[in-house]
Amino acid sequence: MRFLLRVLPVLVLAAACTKIVFSPRLDFVGASRFVSSSPAVLTTATVTADTLASKLYAQTADLANGPDLARLRITLASSPTRTPVLYPFPISSYQPGSTPDDPALVYLDSVLAPGTKDIAFTNLLTRRTASGVDTWEYSVTDAMGATASRAYRLTLRRTDSLTAVVHSYRAYFGAVPVGRAGAPLTAAQSQALAYVNLRQGLALPHFAVAGTNATKQENRALVDLVCTSRGPTLRLVSTRSDSLVTTGWSTTSRHTTALRATALTATDFIALTTNALLASTFAGGTATGGDSLRTVPLVKGAVIAFHTAATATAGQKYGALLIADLVRTPATIITCQVLVQK
Repeated sequence: MRFLLRVLPVLVLAAACTKIVFSPRLDFVGASRFVSSSPAVLTTATVTADTLASKLYAQTADLANGPDLARLRITLASSPTRTPVLYPFPISSYQPGSTPDDPALVYLDSVLAPGTKDIAFTNLLTRRTASGVDTWEYSVTDAMGATASRAYRLTLRRTDSLTAVVHSYRAYFGAVPVGRAGAPLTAAQSQALAYVNLRQGLALPHFAVAGTNATKQENRALVDLVCTSRGPTLRLVSTRSDSLVTTGWSTTSRHTTALRATALTATDFIALTTNALLASTFAGGTATGGDSLRTVPLVKGAVIAFHTAATATAGQKYGALLIADLVRTPATIITCQVLVQK
């Protein structure tokens, strides 16, 4: 007992001298507009690449004396690839190992301003269009290196995955302004889902491809076309188009996506159910003023044929998109129905 009494004061003194480091706090803010941290599973054959939103709030462990928040990071992990798979017949010959997971996509990696003790951030994102699971992870790190993380999973099960030879989905795209050299984008314009990968139905915001993002080159390499605005005029353009300012984009991160106008109606569009029909639609289309890297000003009901460039992991693909709707105020939203070869 006397030994124990002698030891206890030493332990108390040691505990008093030990600095306990607490991690920052990070939570999702719940509301009807925002997805939560709970897994969401969707089973359907009619796929919409919904524009979803998640809102997070982070603060240092001690608002009065805690270290500043230093970095905010958002990553997307997809399993398997977001690119649609053309399954063999019979399905028993399919080898799952031939469809690897996509590399993690760093959606945002932002250094926060000195003195930041708390932050609220709303993230816009698109649901995947091919069967699989997307895991969105959010992390905040303070000046002492302590990190807090939260994540959620979005699962899609397409009932037509085995039979469809043409990948189809509906998507909502924003637009970024062009012709404003040196003018900074507003927060809303920076978050606009305007940079599009047509095969995946993945739309990226401007901040994901901006010069300040650590993985900008990898993200730019995903982009097939960009939705742009100049005053009331909306267009779709290739990243190689002279009408799009892509200063600093390397040649390896720019795709030559060819675009052609067609005379097809919405009814004609629905009938494009084979690879051959998509290819012939592009062949019969017309380049805008001889420039196949941009469209004419977009109007509701227009059908545009496209031809994506070959990449390191996939060959060139034909497709078509229907401008189902245009909304210009209060924010630009282009609703597209997309068909593309698997």
